[in-house]
Parts: sequence; structure tokens; C-alpha cells
Amino acid sequence: MRRVYLMLAALGLCTTAFAGGYRVALQGVRQASMGLTSVMHARDASIAFYNPAGLAFVEGKLSIAAGGFGVMNNVKWQNESTLESAETDSPLGTPLYFAASYRPIEDVTVGVSFTTPFGSTVKWPSDWAGKSNITEIELKSYFIQPTVAVKFNEWFSAGAGFIYAMGSVNLQRTTTVAGNDVGLELDDTDAHGLGFNVGAYFRPNERVNIGLAYRSKVDMKANDGDVMWSGTPTALGSTMPFASNQFSAMLPLVSEFTAGLSYQVTERLMLAGEVSVHGWSKYSDLDIKLENSETGATFDSYATKNFKDRAVYKFGAEYQATDMLAVRLGYYFDESPSPAEHWSPETPSTNLHAFTGGLGFKFGEGFYVDAYGQYSMGVERFVHNVESGFQGDVNSSAFIFGLGLSYNFLN
Repeated sequence: MRRVYLMLAALGLCTTAFAGGYRVALQGVRQASMGLTSVMHARDASIAFYNPAGLAFVEGKLSIAAGGFGVMNNVKWQNESTLESAETDSPLGTPLYFAASYRPIEDVTVGVSFTTPFGSTVKWPSDWAGKSNITEIELKSYFIQPTVAVKFNEWFSAGAGFIYAMGSVNLQRTTTVAGNDVGLELDDTDAHGLGFNVGAYFRPNERVNIGLAYRSKVDMKANDGDVMWSGTPTALGSTMPFASNQFSAMLPLVSEFTAGLSYQVTERLMLAGEVSVHGWSKYSDLDIKLENSETGATFDSYATKNFKDRAVYKFGAEYQATDMLAVRLGYYFDESPSPAEHWSPETPSTNLHAFTGGLGFKFGEGFYVDAYGQYSMGVERFVHNVESGFQGDVNSSAFIFGLGLSYNFLN
């Protein structure tokens, strides 16, 4: 029975094809197409999420950027001892972003961004061997970030943003209790949290751009979420945790420090490199409180995670083939933060090699259209969760595409 309850602790998590456990690093199409390099690309207002200081170097008094992505993610599992296997059949993920900036006076720029930096959906077969761990989980997060940037001189700016995060989570699983399949669904649509983002931007000469940025951890509070049971044996219906109808939990959206540099090698060729360090070690465990709102009875669930701080190494290039057309390529390597002894199918992460590419079109003085595609290859790993007993070989892959628009009002 302890295994049944421990698996409830995965309610806040789901997989993506990048950024470790459940970080969705898609807040700009141009940035994504160059291997996710980001903090040094100050072409338009989308830099507000990555590096608020970069807004001060965006050309034009007003800048607007928006875009969306499609994520097709696949995870495979096999137990070599039993030869059982399964793979996910997750729906298309659709991260999106919107950002705008305005320069009211010469050296001060203000902006706001709306992004979806954490979340996805994972759907395993309803009858697979790990159904007592998870059958389906969906996490959504929305960041609203007002931002201000100050340009101190021609080569340096600093900026800061305030983050208001909101989101929802839904988890479904099935376990066998006293010979019966018991279904559980946890649902909360009102999780929220607060954080901040700070950054610095340097342009020592016309060829070099350097960005440094830090985004704080955001603790998402899920309070009074709904707990729904199905198929519970009559004899257990009035006992905890089966009598619970609400839950609360704290879900960590981890911090991120990023440093990057771009260099204009020739008039047409630009190269970029970047490293992001994610503070996954703050995610050591997850506690969930189940409660019966009528009787006040509670049940505490706990699961060990012991995630490790991990880095993402990114490289990108942009070649201006013509005045209208830019061609982009990129690569990044993403380390999994989840140790094998605490790995779970709610966060089926592996080390990833990702290859990106895209095209950029410029129309007139300030209108840009960007397209992007990516293929990610996971590195197969063996996992064995010491608490749940879940084990096997896992691997993942993903195909991602995106389209973005931006416009800078130069006058």
C-alpha cells in the first residue's frame, strides 16, 4: 500500500523533450532555431523572458513578438527481465509566447511577456505495467512578467522582471487494491506562485554581444485541488486516503542561470554559444497532503526525488544568405536531473542530443517571420526506483516545430 501512496507524489510533473525534467525552453522561435541560445539575441521583445536587460538594446521604440510551437514527444520503456514494454501516446503539445516592449524615454525600456515555460502531457497505455505509477498527467503553467531595462551607456544595460505564475495539474492512475482496479484522478486548476528575473547585457563592440541572466525558482502552490476515486472497495471507501476529496502540494519550478555570447564572424555569419545551469537540486522530495473536507481527516504522502543540478550546453549559427533570408542551425546537449534510483515515468527524462534549424524572413525595415524545426534523441538508460520497484530501460525522442512573428516600430 505504501507504494500506492508514494506514487501520488508525482502529481506535479510531466515530461518535455528538453531542459531536464519538465522545463519547456521555447519562448522564442529564432532563439530555438539556433540551439536554444537566447540571452544575447536582442532583436525583438521576446528576449524579455530570457534576459530582461536585452530589451534596452532592441531597435525601435515599440517591439511586439509572438509565436507558437508543436511538440511531438515519445517515450519508450522495456523491462528486459519480463519483456514487458510500453510507449507513450501523448497529444501534441502547444507552447506559446507573446512579448511587447516600449521605450518611453531614451535609456529606459519597459515590457511585458506571457510565456508557458513549464508543462506538457504524458499519456501511457491504460493497462501498462506501470499503471499504478501513472496513466496520464498534464501540467500547464503560465508566466506573466512585467519588465524594466535601463541602458547605462552604449555597451551595457541591466534589467529586472517580476514573475506571476499560474497553472493547473491533472494526474490519473490505476492501482489494484484487494483485487480491484481503483482509479485516482487529482485535478487542480488554481496553482500559483511568484518569482523574479534579472539580467545584464554587454555589447563591447559591434561584433560581440554577451548576456547574463538569472531566473528564480517559483514555488507553485496547489491548494484545495479535487481528489476523485473510482472503483474503490466499499469496505475502504470511508478510510483514508480513499475518503479524501481534496489535496494540497508545493510544486517547484526550478531556477536557471544562463551565460551566453554571440560573435559576428563576418558581415553575414554569426555564431553563438551558451550554458544554462538549472537548480534541480532544490527538488529533493515532494509532499502531498490529502484531506477529507467534511471530516478534516488528512493523509500525508511523500516521495523522494533527489534531482541534481544540471546544465544545458548550446551552440548556434545564423547565416544571412540574402537581405531577406537568414538560415539557422543549432545543437544542444541536455543532462537529465533525475537519478536512476528515484526515476519515475511521470518525469521520464534522459540525456538528450538535440539538432535544430530554421529560416528567418525579413520584410521591410522591422517585420520578421521565423520558422523552426528540431529533432531530439534521448540516450537510453536503465532505471530502478528503490521506493516503487519500477525498473527497465527507457529512451525518448521528440520532433518540434514552430512559427514566430515580430515587428519593431523603428520610428
